[in-house]
This record gives sequence, structure tokens and C-alpha cells, in this order.
Amino acid sequence: MGCNLRDLAKAESINLSDLSGERIAVDVFLSAYQFITAMTGQDGRPLSDSNSRPVAHLMGFLDRATILIASGIEPVFVFDGKPPDLKRETLNDRRSRKDVARAKWEHAMESGDLKAAKKIGPQIAEYTSEMIQETKDLFDVLGVSWIVAPMEAEGAAAVRARNGEMHAVATQDWDALLYGAPIMIRNLMSHGTKKFGRTLTAERIVLNDLLDEHGITHEQLVDLGIMIGTDFHPGFKGVGPKTGLKLIKAHGTLEAVAEVKGIEVPHNIEEIRNLFLNHPINEGIDLPTPNRAVEERIREFVQNQRGFSENRTMRALDRLASVGKLRSESKPTLFDF
Repeated sequence: MGCNLRDLAKAESINLSDLSGERIAVDVFLSAYQFITAMTGQDGRPLSDSNSRPVAHLMGFLDRATILIASGIEPVFVFDGKPPDLKRETLNDRRSRKDVARAKWEHAMESGDLKAAKKIGPQIAEYTSEMIQETKDLFDVLGVSWIVAPMEAEGAAAVRARNGEMHAVATQDWDALLYGAPIMIRNLMSHGTKKFGRTLTAERIVLNDLLDEHGITHEQLVDLGIMIGTDFHPGFKGVGPKTGLKLIKAHGTLEAVAEVKGIEVPHNIEEIRNLFLNHPINEGIDLPTPNRAVEERIREFVQNQRGFSENRTMRALDRLASVGKLRSESKPTLFDF
């Protein structure tokens, strides 16, 4: 999840209609984990179909993608590519914590403690390669665009947004701002849902507003993020967002702060900075163009293959039809020619 800049950023609540007509990059992996950890069975594992195949990710993306499209938004779903070598320690730590949680879950199941199992289940959720391919297949039948980033999804999306190819990056990961996303949208994929008794709304954070408010540059924000702690470096002990901001404003750079505080500068600091300031994208590859979805293909995939209900399917079809994004192979209209 990268560093947490919430204490420094002013988030403006917005409606989906505020993004109508815009192309928005959506971080697939974080959205997928939201779905598979929110929609669980009694044992805490993601909802499955009659063949014991996970379906929470497909239900979530079918619902939210069609809501975005019906709101006039053009989503571009971005998948993570190969993680940077600098992220290896973070990933290993996540695997270790997941192994511990899995052992606890198995013990809860063996002892018949479903309450404990349901609580622990989301901690061992996996977004497998099979589920990733299913998500791509769903996007294809929905006619929506998707790309695979060379490395980090939010990083590649931020660079493309900075280049003017996207309006904003929708993610829960604050690192999108370190990567230079001009606009970050939080809660886009959960807008209107209830959590802990309150209704979530999409929030807009503008990078330049954050920089201007605090009187720092983008490069200083990156140094601040590294000091707080990111997926690529654990950060300086005892330095949180507010303390880090005071230090970076007073001393200018991470190196200067480290000297004053008697902290060792990361040996690979330039490599870390470069990941944020010059994150790779698939150069020369244009973003795909969305297509109108075909009703029969959607029904075949979500109903015949995955057992979704008629009501769930019709909600998605009605949303697509409401904005002219649906056609039929068996009932063509003049608009299909």
C-alpha cells in the first residue's frame, strides 16, 4: 500500500458525475482484493460458484465497471506487471504474514470456530493467475479497456496521466502521488457502498494543490515518502507524515535530513527515487479503444459459465444499454451497421 499521505492531503468528496467524460485509470489489484475480502462465505473465504471457483472478483468488477460506464466514465483497468526487485523484501514480509494467518485459519476451521475463521479469512485471500485471466476475459466481454504495466500498475498509470493520456488514477495507494499522478481518486470502486456504518464516496486529491499547500516540490514529496516508508524502503524510524514534512521543509532533501538526524542514507536512494520519478511504461503502445459490449457474450460468460443470476446480469446489461454501450448479435439495430 506504500506510504500514507492522508494527514497531508486534502481529499474532496465528489460524485461519479463529476468524472463524466473522463478516462480514468483503475488499479486492478487493489480493487480485486477489496472485492474478494468483502464478499466472503461463512468460512471467510471469497464467494465461490457451484464448482468451488472464486467469483467475488468477477461479481465486483461486473458491478463496478458497468456503474462507471453508466456514469459516463471511460475506465482503463491497469494490471501490475513484474514487481521491482526493490519490492522483494516487502513481498516476502507479506507472504510471511499470510502464512501465519493461514495457519490460524486452518486451526479455526479444524476446531469448528467459524467466527474466527470468517475474521481471519480475508487475511489469506489470493488473487491468483487464473483469477487475473478471468478478470481480463470479463473486461473483454464488457468491451472495456485494460493494459498490463511493466511494473507497478499505479506507477505506469500515473506516468500516462502525467503525459495527458488519462485524467486521473483511481487507487487506494498513496504512492500514486509519488509517481506523479496529477489527480488521484480514492474510493472510486466502492463509491456508494457502506463500510462501518457510513457511506463511502469517491475522493479527489490534486497533486499540485498538495504541493502548493505545503510549499514543497514533487521531488521533495518523493523524499518525504521514502522517509515515511514505502514498498521499497521501510523509512526512517520515528518519522511520520507531519514530522517528515517539517524536516523536508527545513532541510530540503532526504540526505540533509539524514545528516541532521544521524541516520544512514539508503545505499540505493537514487534507484528508489528513479522508480518514483521515472517509472517505466510500455513506450510506443497506445491505450486500447473501448468497444460496445455484446449481450450474448456477457450472458455466456457470467451466466452460463459462472452461474450469475438473471437479476445480477440484467443490472449490468441495463447500465451498458443506458449509455449506448451494448449491442445484440441476435437482435441487431440500425446502429450496429
